[in-house]
Amino acid sequence: MGEKVVLPKFEVQSESVHPAIKATGAAAALLVSAMLILGWAVWHRRGQQMAAEQRRDAIIAARVAEANAAIEAAKAKEAEAAARVAAEQAKVAAAKAAADAAAQAKADKASDKSTVVADASSGHRHSHGHHHGKAGAAKGKGGAVASTDSDGKKSAPKSTRDNAAIDKLLASFNK
Repeated sequence: MGEKVVLPKFEVQSESVHPAIKATGAAAALLVSAMLILGWAVWHRRGQQMAAEQRRDAIIAARVAEANAAIEAAKAKEAEAAARVAAEQAKVAAAKAAADAAAQAKADKASDKSTVVADASSGHRHSHGHHHGKAGAAKGKGGAVASTDSDGKKSAPKSTRDNAAIDKLLASFNK
């Protein structure tokens, strides 16, 4: 055998990647990492903005609540003052009504006595030693005066009652 067999030389490509593909892959990896970093930054910034908006809304809500509480407190003080004034007016009106009622009762009592005296004097029974002149009129308090007419008989005393004040008091109770 003497002849040598010459085999052709085949070049088998290596298993390594072409440098252009390596450069493209590196650029893609850099782009993806940059997008991830930018996405995280945007997400973080948005979270901070949302938190700031929530803090702002909480502060606004707290100030609105404080303002509403101040308004309600002012309304309550105003209502309390109005109630005090109304209570004082009611006390004054009640005292005036009681005084008027007492004066009317005294005037009615004096009127009843003067009517009894007038009735007794109109009959034929006269007691000696009793004077029926102005005794009934002097007992009335503050203006309830019994007047005498031309026959010498006493008429009903004039009322000094303030009907408008009584009507106002009754109207306040009816509300």
